[in-house]
This record gives sequence, C-alpha cells and structure tokens, in this order.
Amino acid sequence: MPLIFFVTLINILVRIGAGAVRKAREPKPDPLCAECSFVHLQRAVGGKLAILCTFGGGVRSITLNVMYCTDFRDRTIVSRPVVIGFAHELSEEATIAEGTTAGR
Repeated sequence: MPLIFFVTLINILVRIGAGAVRKAREPKPDPLCAECSFVHLQRAVGGKLAILCTFGGGVRSITLNVMYCTDFRDRTIVSRPVVIGFAHELSEEATIAEGTTAGR
C-alpha cells in the first residue's frame, strides 16, 4: 500500500516539474518597446534582450517587459514633418516669384 502511494506521489511531482519546464521554454512575446521608435534594442544569441529607451534625449535601461507606455510611437508609421514657427505657407506662385527676384 505505501509503495503505490509513493509511486503516485512521484508521478505527480514529475508531471508538475515537466509542465514547469515546458512553460519556461515556450517563446515569450516581444515587449511593446520592440516596436517603438525611441528604442535601442540589442538581441543576444540566446534570445535575451537589452532594451534602452531614448525618449527625451537620455538613454534609460528598461529592465521589465512593458505592456503600456505613454510615450510609445510606432516605428512602422511614417510621421508628418511638423511645421514650427509663425511663417505662413506660400503658394506655388509666390515661391516662383521669390526665386526669380532672388536671382537678380
């Protein structure tokens, strides 16, 4: 009777251990930072990631998997150039007129 109990107990422990090993070996999804335009990402041969955030001009090491970020900007989307200053946009005729007067 005690032999059957020990065999059953060992069988349960082996199955729990095998499940933990299987779960640890399955591939993990990339963090949100991997798709951000502010990231400096280094991938090692063993699959480890070194993630550095460059938002705001500095370089900060990210040691956890980020799920949500307030400064996230998708690197696959092309951003429009931002117009800075108070200059009005000139029409095509005005730019041609400026080009001809500047050549004199």
